Amino acid sequence: MQLARDPGLLAVGALLLMGAAVLPGLSRVIVLPALLLAPGYAFLRLLGQPANWQAISVAIPVSIVLIVCAALLLDVSSIRLGPGSLGLLLGALTAIFLVGSYARQLFAGQAGGLHRRPPSAGPDEFRHDAAFGERR
Repeated sequence: MQLARDPGLLAVGALLLMGAAVLPGLSRVIVLPALLLAPGYAFLRLLGQPANWQAISVAIPVSIVLIVCAALLLDVSSIRLGPGSLGLLLGALTAIFLVGSYARQLFAGQAGGLHRRPPSAGPDEFRHDAAFGERR
């Protein structure tokens, strides 16, 4: 699964969504795979879920929910719903999710280096000493 290995395809999907308004007529059909996969995979990547074949069963419904939420947001804000406005919003969301996933990985890598425990000294670490209250 190339999408799982190359997050650059998610960036291409975000750009495709943003450029949907400039495509004439039926040529917008090429945006459909990006519309169904890119927002969902980027959101799953942000959450730290592995992008594998089973993730398709989650990524497509997540994308559809994001599409509906974006359409409702545009409707509530009185912005005309069209390929330009919806594509820009979904492309921006995909890009934000993708950048957020990289930031999460970066901070997790830095935090992982700061919170490492020193190696355990073993059972001698808990040895009791007679001078500190142990009765003989």
